[in-house]
Amino acid sequence: MSFQQCLTETTLEKIKCSLIKDMPSGIQRDFYLWGISDENPNRHDFLQLVGMNQVINLTTHILEPMIGAKDWQKIAEYSGLIHAYFMYELVSDDLAVGLSLMPTHDTSLIMRKDILHSFNGVMVKRLSGVPNHSSELLTFIQQATLKISGYSQPTTREKYVAQFQKFMKAHPEIASNGINFELWPILIANIESCKALLEATEHLQTGPVIHQGFINRYASVSQSLEAHINMTLEELTNIGTHTVSVIPVLAYFIGIMNEVIDPQPELKGVVEDGLLEDALATAATIIRILNDMGVVATYSTGKRTSLIHTLWKSFESKPPHIQTMSQLLCHVGNKTEAMTRFQKDILHGEFNICLHNLAFTESIEYGISIFNENLTYFAQAYRHSQMHLRDVLTALDRRLGSNRVSSLISGFINFHEQIYTHRFDTTAGEYVA
Repeated sequence: MSFQQCLTETTLEKIKCSLIKDMPSGIQRDFYLWGISDENPNRHDFLQLVGMNQVINLTTHILEPMIGAKDWQKIAEYSGLIHAYFMYELVSDDLAVGLSLMPTHDTSLIMRKDILHSFNGVMVKRLSGVPNHSSELLTFIQQATLKISGYSQPTTREKYVAQFQKFMKAHPEIASNGINFELWPILIANIESCKALLEATEHLQTGPVIHQGFINRYASVSQSLEAHINMTLEELTNIGTHTVSVIPVLAYFIGIMNEVIDPQPELKGVVEDGLLEDALATAATIIRILNDMGVVATYSTGKRTSLIHTLWKSFESKPPHIQTMSQLLCHVGNKTEAMTRFQKDILHGEFNICLHNLAFTESIEYGISIFNENLTYFAQAYRHSQMHLRDVLTALDRRLGSNRVSSLISGFINFHEQIYTHRFDTTAGEYVA
């Protein structure tokens, strides 16, 4: 058995335990239990749908070079816990689709925004020590969630419906009453599984970083929902750095590797003086920029100039239906794979730090000019963050007497660099971030 197979098997077991423990009983839990079971002939497709294939790929990519076979199972046990959390997180994260300032036509926006605000608020309360179970704290939105049809992205929704229909065919005794998606129990499981992560790591030196990192993540998502058009690019970057869950996730794996698998006493010092958190925050900024810009973040001045020239040429020869900046970016995105991350966030109305100030831009000429300034700013921020991270990782290696932490952080970034070179609508480019 390979490390990846060990991860997959243990992840399935941890998901099963979490479903039974954290998700309220009902058709949604039954569907997920069927989806991950051998009873489902299309289990691989189900795991792709719920984000597990890429998450397992990520963990394999960053951890396998560092561990021997004797530690596979212990690593898999901890990894399975956070993988189960990510399965629910994919759904709650999808609630934000369409909630950016870029124009969309979804009539459920206000309701989904209210639900997401409520979810984030309860998550922060639960992680901050409020003892009431999330099913009690979120009772007031249960009826509203029944009006949410499922995944916001059309292609994902279609795959979900196809899987659910197979489930119902395999279980004709279950009456669905026409409902094939229940959001509320997934939100409950999301909160309770995150709390379980904190409880499993509260004894670690990295525990406080994990704890605060998750709290900051959900508070920042709510901030991003209220981000106004005049925010500076620096302010947008600060919000975006925390909306990705890089800081708590890396702190989680660093704690497991350096306190559980191979205890490293020196870790305490770099946690207490903030050096580790500096590295994690810088890595989060890099990944946020990659998430929003893709390969364009790595472009030289010359390549960015060429891309802007392509936009101008496309604008001059644009078809009649191209009337807005977002339409032009998507038009070019169909021809230029480098634009895939911008195209994804425009099509799905997702928060993008490089597009936010382009909302409501009436003049395409003005939009291209602002877009060019944004690209320049974030490409410079990306390079500066890379240089700073290199220095911090060198200091970490010296302090710890090992490159294990720096290799883990670098591997995590490298994985995202590879993912974001692919089109967002391909299996290789699908990832929760």
